[in-house]
Amino acid sequence: MKKIIGLLIGVMVIFSNCSAGGAADEMKSTACPELRPMICTMDYTPVCGKHQDKSVKTYSNACGACSNKDVISYMPKACPEHVLSKEEILNLFSGNTYVAIIPSRKIEMTVYVDPDGTMRGTQSGHKFTSKWEVSDKGEICVSYRDKMSCRVVMEQDGVYKKFKVNEKGEKVVLVVYQSFAKGNIHNY
Repeated sequence: MKKIIGLLIGVMVIFSNCSAGGAADEMKSTACPELRPMICTMDYTPVCGKHQDKSVKTYSNACGACSNKDVISYMPKACPEHVLSKEEILNLFSGNTYVAIIPSRKIEMTVYVDPDGTMRGTQSGHKFTSKWEVSDKGEICVSYRDKMSCRVVMEQDGVYKKFKVNEKGEKVVLVVYQSFAKGNIHNY
């Protein structure tokens, strides 16, 4: 009888791993239950929730993650930051319009990033034109007062942020990108 119970438990473990995706990097992943929670505690035990579209986001706890119908599974701990590659930067920016804020100055801007190397848009209601490129290191470079400034872009919890590293080695967020749309939607 003990062998049968042990065999059943082993089969259940295999199937539970398959339901979490089955890939080696997802073996520690826990699938969300079919019946979703409606009320969760407020404890903070962060988990990284994986959505149906394969994006990830940090939730305060497993219950909070699984209460979102788009979350299919979660792993312990907050989601890692993802620094974008040169190709990812080009796909995200080139030929698209973004809305962003500069948190330190509370400035909002809407910008079309033309594949020809120019950026056109508005910042605090004022129109501007600038130049842009992507460095070999995968940094987005934007001209400001005739000087190119290159910075890394990361994705954290589904939000893209441009940042710099200060003298203390801390990441300082310079720009938070709120949305991206295909094309020059405002005809800049």
